[in-house]
Amino acid sequence: MNLNTEYKFHWNDDTLDYFQFQSSYQNREENEKEMREFVEICCTPEEGENDEMLAIDLIKQVYNEKY
Repeated sequence: MNLNTEYKFHWNDDTLDYFQFQSSYQNREENEKEMREFVEICCTPEEGENDEMLAIDLIKQVYNEKY
């Protein structure tokens, strides 16, 4: 897996907006925990993917970080 690429997954704008909004009201640790729970409960990884990959990508997009 090449980690030097742009984001790997497309997230619904409402999802990104929600977690970006939450980041203003809770610390990063709490927000990341909530994002990981969201991925575990609401997302279905496709072949070759796993919850951790999805969670990392979501976190990076919410905090506008690059790989």
